[in-house]
Amino acid sequence: MLLRIILKNFLSFNDEVQFDMFPNMKRTSLSNHIEVLNDNLPILKMAAIYGANGAGKSNLLKGINFIKALATDKNFLGKESIERYFFALKEDAGVQPIELTIEFITKEGMPFIYSVEIGRQGILYETLQVSGLGVSENTNVFTRKGEDVQYAMAVSDEVERMVLGWMRNNPFASLLTINNDMPVLTDANINKARKWFEAELLIIGLHSFSPGLISLFKNSDDLNKFASELFNTIDLGISGVKVETENFEDWVSTHDVGELPVETVKQMRSGVLSEVIDFRNTRAVSVEKGVKKISQMMFEQFGQNGFSRDMDIQSQSDGTVRLLSLVPALYDAMKLGKTVVIDELDHSIHPHLVRELVRYFSSQETTGQLIFTTHQTCLLNQSFIRTDEVWLVEKKDGGSRMYSLNDFKIHNTINIENGYIEGRYGAIPFIGEMDM
Repeated sequence: MLLRIILKNFLSFNDEVQFDMFPNMKRTSLSNHIEVLNDNLPILKMAAIYGANGAGKSNLLKGINFIKALATDKNFLGKESIERYFFALKEDAGVQPIELTIEFITKEGMPFIYSVEIGRQGILYETLQVSGLGVSENTNVFTRKGEDVQYAMAVSDEVERMVLGWMRNNPFASLLTINNDMPVLTDANINKARKWFEAELLIIGLHSFSPGLISLFKNSDDLNKFASELFNTIDLGISGVKVETENFEDWVSTHDVGELPVETVKQMRSGVLSEVIDFRNTRAVSVEKGVKKISQMMFEQFGQNGFSRDMDIQSQSDGTVRLLSLVPALYDAMKLGKTVVIDELDHSIHPHLVRELVRYFSSQETTGQLIFTTHQTCLLNQSFIRTDEVWLVEKKDGGSRMYSLNDFKIHNTINIENGYIEGRYGAIPFIGEMDM
């Protein structure tokens, strides 16, 4: 689970900002929104981030994604690409390094703090520590300053030379990725931390799209069951979701092939070929035990007098398709304990459905997290969201600042939606008058 992230001199965040998932334990309402880790560490399971367009909400998510990519892909960053990440709206842009810190706990209960400073020539400072969670001192796993690296587990002179050579050849690469090239660092904590970024942290962008969506559902009965339960709960008029599969040769003789490249399909010997129309994974062709199969998502929908029919994905609204694309991520959070971060959860989805989706997540037993940006003020209701779960982003002099709604003294009877709309908490658009 994500505990906190700190950003400085990154995109629109010039001054240091901190986003965290620590609850205000003086607030007793909605206590089921809190998960207690390692016996004594309370952590929020959900957070909503508000702000005007251009305020910097998405840049927080980009910061999380930046650290994830840095920790898992040695080729993610380079001398040219680093320039776009510095805060640009000042005369000495790029002179000071980007500074990023993230604290998290793996599913196995290991707490880590990872910090990095990056300049135009590469990584200047990097450290991975086992967090003491504010109770005890943090303990070093490795600390890198320039070309000097200090390790918790001593390494041989040969390994030290290999690491130094690797850093010189890859100045923008994190030491978390070195074992992907050559497994020379034997401290298990390095791989444990990297695994959290790789397998337990999921970021969904506004235009994220999975061409393998059908395969995900086809290979998981639990995912289909979860989707059907979710769609039923939020009342989309859909009672079930499933994947329908036929032999390709039988199917092609009775259907319009549409945009499927039939000749390419005939030459397939393995793998999966997906058809995508209007950002919808409409069909998928696979080879199973030497036989070509074609699959598509089907939705059981109600009509008049209890009549129902299976409808394909092209018959669904953009909002339904958007929800469907989020289902695997929500499943990962609620059933697999992952931290899921979504940009504009409400994109193409009616406010009432977004509210029910958030209410559904927060009411379930889960060890995962859901963090999202949104513009939907209908979620600002203290009957199903805590004030410490609401974060606000606003911009001044080109720089974004972030703060929690918990910073305000708000009684649990106050209508926070009205207060936000009226501008009591900031982070709303300022509309000037137009000269006519």
